This record gives sequence, C-alpha cells and structure tokens, in this order.
Amino acid sequence: MNLWLLLLLALFFSFILLMFTPIRYELGFANHSNFNLYATIGQGFFFLLTLEKTAGRFDYKLRVFNIPCSLPRNSRDSKDNKSKEYRPGSSSPLTLLRNLLHNKTYQPLLKLIRKLWHHGKPQRLQIKGQYGFNEPHNTSWANILLLLLSSDSPHYQIELEPVWDEEKFAIEAFLNGSITLAVVFCHLLVFLFSPPFWKFFMELSQVRKNQKIKTRTIPAFK
Repeated sequence: MNLWLLLLLALFFSFILLMFTPIRYELGFANHSNFNLYATIGQGFFFLLTLEKTAGRFDYKLRVFNIPCSLPRNSRDSKDNKSKEYRPGSSSPLTLLRNLLHNKTYQPLLKLIRKLWHHGKPQRLQIKGQYGFNEPHNTSWANILLLLLSSDSPHYQIELEPVWDEEKFAIEAFLNGSITLAVVFCHLLVFLFSPPFWKFFMELSQVRKNQKIKTRTIPAFK
C-alpha cells in the first residue's frame, strides 16, 4: 500500500512539475554573406529541441530527459500524400469557414490566440544591422515604418541603420520567451467549453454525417 501511495505521489508531483515548468524558446538568425538560423525549444529536463542552419546545412537535435534521441529524416511518405487527398465524409475548408463564421466561433478563438500571445509573447527582442534598397525612397519608407515600430522598452531593441547608396541586408535578430502548459490548457479548456465552439462542433458533426450518408447511397443508383 505504501509503495502504491509513493507511486501516486511521484506521478502527481511529476504532473505538477510538467504543467508548471516553463516551456522556453529562443530564435536567432543572422544574414550576412549567408543566412544562418538557430532555434531552441525546451522544458527543463523534460525535453530540448535544437534546430540549426549554417552555411546551407540544416541540423536538429532532440534530448528527452537529457537522453539524445534520433529524429526521422526525409519524412516524405506516401501516407502524407494520401492524407492530403479529399476523402468522402470529410468537410471542405469552405464548410469549416462558413460554420466558423455562422456560429461566431472565431470570437473565442481570437480570444484564445490573444491570451496565449499575452502569456507567451517574446520577453526579449533584439534586431540590429544595416538595410538598404535599390531605390532610396523605398529605404526612406522602411525607415519611417521602423521609427513607428520603435519602442522605449529595454527588452525590445531595434537598431537598424539605413544604407542609401547600395542594396544591403546585413541583419541579426534574437528573441526568447516562455509559457507554461498550465496556462495553455487553462485557456484551451475555456475555448473548448464555450457555447460557440459546441455549436460549431455539433453542426460540423451533422455535416460529416450527412456526407457519409450521401457517399453510401450514391453506389445504389449506379
């Protein structure tokens, strides 16, 4: 009995740790003579995914519980092509969009996106370098736009210098942020239990049921 209790307590604390350990992400790139990209996303010791693109070479690494794991490469499979084909009984994108607008499901969906952005938006953003277009007036318009987007916050820094006599894009950027699974699931549950989503789900289920009935009755008339 004590062993089962200890096991349940260990699972409970592991679940709490999983839900409240921040998922941290970083993204950086540099564009000089070539384009280099670096991105990571991880959650403590649970997992860490690293993506790198240097000198035209793309590489990625995955560690789960600090154990290196191999990822499948060249994942182009015939199953992916089949999944893109239209299957009888599936709803078209136009039907989904029509039901989405009819039931006003877009309102809680936009609210969900806004909440997740509020909690998971970059905590630090830094962009620096030089830019210039062939036409100087395009460079001036870009300069005006960057002035409008500039911020006094020390966490968001944009230091881009215009170049007027040549076309040039030598830019470096870096951003990072974090969010917890508890926040994601909390707002996701609010969205899933909203009345507009349930109306959308019920109508979508009815549409799929009607389409399946039609596909079964069509061969009978041939």
